[in-house]
Amino acid sequence: MSNVLEHPSRLACWQGRGHAMASAHRHDDLEVNIVEDQPLTYLFGGTLVTIQPGTAALFWAAVPHRLIDTPHNWNASVRWLHVPLGQVLAWSLPGPAIAELLRGTPLVTARPGHPGRDAFSRWSDDLASAASDLHAIALLEIQAGIRRLLRTALPADAGARADLPDAVRHVVHMARFITENFRDPIRTADVAAAVHLNPNYAMTLFREVLGTTIHTYLTDRRIAEAQRQLLTSTATTRRIAEDTGFGSHSGFHAAFTQACGVPPGRYRRLHRGS
Repeated sequence: MSNVLEHPSRLACWQGRGHAMASAHRHDDLEVNIVEDQPLTYLFGGTLVTIQPGTAALFWAAVPHRLIDTPHNWNASVRWLHVPLGQVLAWSLPGPAIAELLRGTPLVTARPGHPGRDAFSRWSDDLASAASDLHAIALLEIQAGIRRLLRTALPADAGARADLPDAVRHVVHMARFITENFRDPIRTADVAAAVHLNPNYAMTLFREVLGTTIHTYLTDRRIAEAQRQLLTSTATTRRIAEDTGFGSHSGFHAAFTQACGVPPGRYRRLHRGS
C-alpha cells in the first residue's frame, strides 16, 4: 500500500453516519468532526481519542488516523469539514492553537457555538454551486465557525479503553510505540517486541486492524513530522531528514515527494509563501 495522501486537499463538508475506515490514512487538511448522538473513537497518531456526543474535534489530518471498528462508530451522527492546510495557514488563526494542531494534538470543544446542520447544508450547496460569490461567502462563514471553535478548544482526553478487543489493544500499543520512536531507526521486530509478539504475527495483526503495514504507518508518521518542521522551522531539508528518522536525504526526498505530490522545498514554499 502506498503512503500517498488519501485525496487531494479541497474544501468540503458533509454530514451522515460514522463508519469504520478501511485503513489508517492521512490528508493535508484541518479536519473538523462535530458529533451529535454517539461517541466517535479514532486511533490518532498512536493514541485512542474518543469524541463525546455534543462536542467538536479539530485535528490536522496529515497525522495517520482511523475510525476503529466499534458499534458506536457505525451509528454516530457526524458533521465533517475538511479545510486544506494552505487555506488554514492563510487565515492567520491563533498561533498557539495552530502549533498544537501541527504537533498532532486533537482539540475538542463543547457547545455552544457549533455550526449546525443548516449551516453544513448551506455550505455544501454553496461549495457545489458555480457561483463564485457563494464560494466566497461559504469560506468566510467556515473561517468564522472555526475561529469560534478554537476560542474554547482544549486538547482531547486520550487513553486506552477498557473494552477494546485484545487485537486492537495490541495494535494501539504498537502505533503508540511508532509515534514515540519514529525518529529512531526502528524495525518491525522492534515494534513487535514492544508488545511481546512474534514479528510475523504483529505484522498480520497490524494490517488487519489498521489496514496498512507497520512500515507504511511508520513512514506516514515521519512524513507528518517533516511537514510540521517545514511549516514551522527554518531547518534545512537535510536536517529534517535526519531528525525525522529517514536514513538518507535522498530517501527522505523520494518518500516526501511520493506522499505529498511535491518535493520538500516546494512544499515549504507553497505553504509559507517563500
